[in-house]
Amino acid sequence: MILRLFWLFRALLFVTLAGAAGCSGARGASETPASRPVGYSPEEAVLFDDVLAPAVFGFDPEGRNPARDPKLRERTRRADFVAAARVETVSRVGGIENRGAYEITLAPAAPSLIGDVGTAPIVLRVSSTSPSYAWVDGAGVKWVGSRLVVFGRRYRDGNATTLHFRCEPDTAEVRAAVERNAGLRALR
Repeated sequence: MILRLFWLFRALLFVTLAGAAGCSGARGASETPASRPVGYSPEEAVLFDDVLAPAVFGFDPEGRNPARDPKLRERTRRADFVAAARVETVSRVGGIENRGAYEITLAPAAPSLIGDVGTAPIVLRVSSTSPSYAWVDGAGVKWVGSRLVVFGRRYRDGNATTLHFRCEPDTAEVRAAVERNAGLRALR
């Protein structure tokens, strides 16, 4: 009797596990856990902080070296895309809820440095509380035509996704640092 229960239990366990494996099925590329947007956490905000580095505006008092920037390394690893882009428009967003935020439209250069940004314009929002707000406000439309490198990652925001970013100047040093760090994406 005990032996019969043992074999019955084993058979039931086998059927259950086989059924679970069969029901899971193959996932498409868009459904893999790594490709699903994650929530925007404080840890993620350290890397994708919605900031345009002051060097984008030609001001770099610290003389930062992109090759030694651990955040740039980690940003490159975690970004959905890294793309050189040209500033197309700089405009204010109306309404009380936006409190004078800026909307910056960028035209991505093809091909992307990492990932696929596509050909559609990249739209960045710079809120009035952003550290970059004063820089954008001071540069205004004179900034149109400038080139920069955008590190972008999409995050889950309820049922939608939202883009968070970090922008660095489009220099040979930044591009070289991105290329050196691109291999880390395999560890993602």
